Amino acid sequence: MLPFYQPSIRRRTLHIFSLFLALFFSGLTNLTHASLMIKPTRVVMDERNRSAEVTLLNNSSTTKTYRILWEEKKQKLNGAYGGLDEYEFSASQFIRHSPRKVTIKPGEYQKIKLRVRMPKDIENGEYRSHLLMKVTEDNVDFSKYIGDDRPKGASAIIIPRLSFSIPVLVRKGKLETQSDITSITVTKNNEGKDILRVGIAHEGLFSSFGNLTAYMKTPTGKTQEVGIANNIALFRGTDKRMVDIPLQIPSVPKGAVVQVLYKGEDEFEGQILGKAAIRY
Repeated sequence: MLPFYQPSIRRRTLHIFSLFLALFFSGLTNLTHASLMIKPTRVVMDERNRSAEVTLLNNSSTTKTYRILWEEKKQKLNGAYGGLDEYEFSASQFIRHSPRKVTIKPGEYQKIKLRVRMPKDIENGEYRSHLLMKVTEDNVDFSKYIGDDRPKGASAIIIPRLSFSIPVLVRKGKLETQSDITSITVTKNNEGKDILRVGIAHEGLFSSFGNLTAYMKTPTGKTQEVGIANNIALFRGTDKRMVDIPLQIPSVPKGAVVQVLYKGEDEFEGQILGKAAIRY
């Protein structure tokens, strides 16, 4: 069994401005785009915590307008999402949000407030919807597409309609989740480098959430962390997921033992949600 590695404790700065930035932007790195930052990247509410806030920060150079909507999504085998017309365990039916449309100037932010009104007779389990921030064309400058200054040879105008979404979970009952790592395969990426392809099985009324961390012990006895995949969730109704872990080494040597731990994060912090090892 390979040793369990504890993450190093991050040093805290006493500089006031840096501390403000750390508090405001912590957790944004997973959903940061050219025009929008969103914090947090997932929201969990339950019987005790019935309200939450989502902060939208416009880090572009132009004013942006977003409509705030709900959408239902199904998680695919590779972790991507596919749209659904309806979802049996939708959370949006229990949640009120405001405002429903925001206009944010460059460098400014807007908070979206969420409030759960959970029916008393709702069955135990986890309910999920995705909060969608959909950009509108209200602030698009059409002048560059018309007249003599329009792009040469342009016969059509394509305006990107960007949208970003985050999962919002509503839970009732005791939080219990069952997951495990069922397979580990060493394969190649498009650049010809070794990666780990990890299969995770999941069941139960609640999701799991954590990081996949890979360790390697070489035939010479050297042990090191060789890769990590962060923010891995398996939602209710997702019984299996495949995750690729990029490796920090060019290749896995023959005879090496590779162990992968599924370490819980946020409400699952401190838990090992699954583990497995292979000899390559």
